[in-house]
Amino acid sequence: MKLRAFAIIAALALPTLALADNKTPKTDKAPAAAKLSDGDVKIISHLHHVNQMEIDVGKVAQKAGTASVKSYSNTLEKDHQSSDKDLTAFAKKHGLTTIPADKPETDADTQEQKDMTAQVAHLKTLKGADFDKEFLTMMVTGHDKELVRIDVSINTADDSDLQTMLTSSVKPMLQRHADQARDLQQKSPQASR
Repeated sequence: MKLRAFAIIAALALPTLALADNKTPKTDKAPAAAKLSDGDVKIISHLHHVNQMEIDVGKVAQKAGTASVKSYSNTLEKDHQSSDKDLTAFAKKHGLTTIPADKPETDADTQEQKDMTAQVAHLKTLKGADFDKEFLTMMVTGHDKELVRIDVSINTADDSDLQTMLTSSVKPMLQRHADQARDLQQKSPQASR
């Protein structure tokens, strides 16, 4: 009789144990990345915009700059293309299939975008040493502004993986580009001092 009672209890308990095991399915898939906050999407949008601008300006430099600036702009293009590829993959992994346009949040941001567009248009009218001087000044100033913005973004980003990407790859790249532009300015025979 005791054996029969044990068998009945075991029979009743097995479905409960099986159900408990099903609550935590075992899969080989990594957990889905968390959805990005609005603030993180804005950071990504801005970085995407910066990458695209740097690639475009780098192409202009390939046509109008001297040999040293062409070499620098080649590095600039490659680095920003790689950065944008990583950024796009990160965004997709976090459920952002399309990176939205970078929208200025303040009047100062709007003016900065207008000024940048005007600077690029002016650059397209220059060649040689004149181009180099304007281009390198723009690269130093622009990268320095972005480095300040990256520091803010690192501190405000909600996603820890985004913070890591900004700290370990984006910021060092921007710093390297700013430093390289400064070096080229100093080596240039017509460097502004």
